[in-house]
Amino acid sequence: MPGVENRDYEALLLDLDGTLLDLDIEKFIPAYIEALSGKFTDFLSRENFTRHLFAATKTMVENNDGGKRNETVFYEEFCGRIGKSREQIRPVIDSFYRNDFPRLSCWGKVHPDAAAVIENARRKNLRLVLATNPIFPATAILQRLSWSGFSSHIFDLITTMENMHFCKPNRAYYLEIAGALGIQPEKCLMAGNDTLEDLSASEAGMDTFLVEDLILHRTDKAPVSSYQGKMKDLAHFINNLNPLDRNE
Repeated sequence: MPGVENRDYEALLLDLDGTLLDLDIEKFIPAYIEALSGKFTDFLSRENFTRHLFAATKTMVENNDGGKRNETVFYEEFCGRIGKSREQIRPVIDSFYRNDFPRLSCWGKVHPDAAAVIENARRKNLRLVLATNPIFPATAILQRLSWSGFSSHIFDLITTMENMHFCKPNRAYYLEIAGALGIQPEKCLMAGNDTLEDLSASEAGMDTFLVEDLILHRTDKAPVSSYQGKMKDLAHFINNLNPLDRNE
């Protein structure tokens, strides 16, 4: 791995699923959909629910309207498809995340090397961002974060469908994060396991670190990253950075 003595990062962006949290997203999503679709059987069949859920999520991910938050884009599309208002389905959604989503914690485990990454980043005075794809509401993200053993208070920003206007792999997602932090993109390092969603940060001018523990490769292109290695290598990488003096 190249030396990092001249790297002056100000922020570390960390993916959640498959990075901070030991979770196989390709196995988790079917379990999630199975549980959620069961709450909507009074409105539509499981098959139709899944079809409309994926279509609305696709619309949200592909949205480039910076005037609408992801949450708004999703519910406008989803509710329009099923012919129900958001007010009508809100109790179902709230009940699911309160009572059913916590049972999915069996799919996530604490990553043994994640704590060292966080500790080293805080010791180097880096701003910390939980840069998980904001296609989920805050409650789902915060619950999964708790499965990883971390608390939300350690992060300067957690991206959710309520506070973001773009999704991965859109470069605008990463530019929005940099803008929210008031940091130039080239001063940010994005670390994650998804060769498509996380490495797209490079299109916004950020350096990337491909985390190989649970690598997710969903593109025909060979992954190109500034750095790569296991989570323990990321911890070592951060440890070798120059400490950031926030008083400068």
